[in-house]
Amino acid sequence: MKKSKSGPPPELRREAERRLATSAAARLPHQNSREDQLRLMHELEVHQIELEIQNESLRAARLETEAALDRYLSLFDFAPVGYAMLDGEGTIRDANHAAARILEEDRGRTIGRPFEKFVSVRDRATFRMLLGRALASGLKETCELELAGGHGDPRQGQLGAVALTGPERRILLTFEDITERKLREQKLASTESALRDVDRRKDEFLAVLSHELRNPLAAMRNSSVVLSRTEPDDPRAAQAKVVIDRQVMLLTRLVDDLLDVTRIARGKVELHRDRFELAELVRRATDDFRPSFDTSGIFLESRLGQGPYWMYADPARLVQIVSNLLGNAEKFTPRGGTVVVSLERDDDRKVALRVRDSGAGIELDTLPHVFESFVQAPQTIDRARGGLGLGLAMVKGLVELHGGSVSVASEGRDRGTEVTVLLPTDLAPLPVSAPEPEAVAGRPRRVLVIDDNADNAETMRDVLGIDGHDVRIAYDGPTGIELARTFRPEIVLCDLGLPGMDGYEVARAFRADEALKDVPLVAVTGYTRPEDLRRSSDAGFDRHLAKPVSLEALERVISEAPDLLRAATDDEAGSPAHLH
Repeated sequence: MKKSKSGPPPELRREAERRLATSAAARLPHQNSREDQLRLMHELEVHQIELEIQNESLRAARLETEAALDRYLSLFDFAPVGYAMLDGEGTIRDANHAAARILEEDRGRTIGRPFEKFVSVRDRATFRMLLGRALASGLKETCELELAGGHGDPRQGQLGAVALTGPERRILLTFEDITERKLREQKLASTESALRDVDRRKDEFLAVLSHELRNPLAAMRNSSVVLSRTEPDDPRAAQAKVVIDRQVMLLTRLVDDLLDVTRIARGKVELHRDRFELAELVRRATDDFRPSFDTSGIFLESRLGQGPYWMYADPARLVQIVSNLLGNAEKFTPRGGTVVVSLERDDDRKVALRVRDSGAGIELDTLPHVFESFVQAPQTIDRARGGLGLGLAMVKGLVELHGGSVSVASEGRDRGTEVTVLLPTDLAPLPVSAPEPEAVAGRPRRVLVIDDNADNAETMRDVLGIDGHDVRIAYDGPTGIELARTFRPEIVLCDLGLPGMDGYEVARAFRADEALKDVPLVAVTGYTRPEDLRRSSDAGFDRHLAKPVSLEALERVISEAPDLLRAATDDEAGSPAHLH
């Protein structure tokens, strides 16, 4: 902006001199005395000083105005928000640096161009409406639209327009790039939607879990009533025992699935790798399921290809993978359907395990989510297929722990499903080793059970008593230690979650007591995380059994009682064996 030259205009100076001369000429004939002349000179000097003072004030005001103008221009030029001065037709007459940056154009090249050229074609009508509203209302009008710079991708902009007063129609336009803010808002909205979906699935899962737990509990309660009202040799009593065993296994599997999914999600699963031949493992797992498939009227076919397929993996987890896939296939395949299990080489380093069924299939909108926990295809209220929606999530986690991948394909409802698992192979053959001798049941032993749950303790005493073991019970830690000093047990089965003195403290007390330090200790507990196993080992336990303990595991650990201490000492990992 050009500044004006200092000093009064010449016209003003000449007019002042003319008036002064006229005034002096009019008064001189009447003022001849020296006193009048002195008084006149004094007045003139005073007026001169007054004028100098006024000039100084005017110069100061002018300098302040120029400084303010400079500050305004600096604020305009270097403001973080884009500013553009438009004429009434929307043409840019001035623009600041931020405007040029947002419009991706040199500042000088923006001047004289219609602003709407920097607006996406689809939003130009919106921009023209913005200018019209601003001119009509005299107020600030705003809108959001898409800006299209000359070089980069389109960006979201927030615009404000206000009409300026004056003889010419002018509009001050402010605008800023809100692309990142919009992306954050979209991400936040997506996150909120995902959280609502997770919350909904959680509620659905809790409802399903309640259903899946109540069904076996109802069967067990009914079987218990049958046992209490029939003679031991009644066929109904025998059937009730079968039902109870089956439902206990179902509940155990549900709890194990829940724990496994949690461990996998938290990276807490430890693989116990060994070398084995995969086709043989799949064959055994398939044979285990064949009676169930026959009962369901489903044809189960095996195509195990040209083996052998040597693996270096956790065989128990591979059985778990195959069992889950077969269980799902049986669950969703109707009577008269077919399930095919196949093995074939995918390449020199991978083997493909496929389980294909002719069953219910998967809806296309459900397919991308089948590996998420608690996700299930829609079922009727009877939930005849059951389950918690954990199987495929667990399969995916276990397969990826082995360095493999898993995928699901389906053409839609009632078109069947195929699950493909790719696993890395070990090309070296499995060395031949001598078969392990079968476990031989040992002699009856003195067993001390320490458990604050009376039902658990007393039923374990009854189970072990049937095999001839001498069993004593303590319901807390101090009582168990005192009883051990007189009873001299050959093995102790101890719960960890005891009141007061917990199981870890009991184990440390045994190991610190000279008379009891060599007694084999077995933790029998519902705490089965890896850190629980390490903690029980550090406390002095020799084995760690997860509730509910199978009779086979219980008999095995009791028969091995004399060797438990030595086995624990020789264990390089320093943690007790984890048995079910």
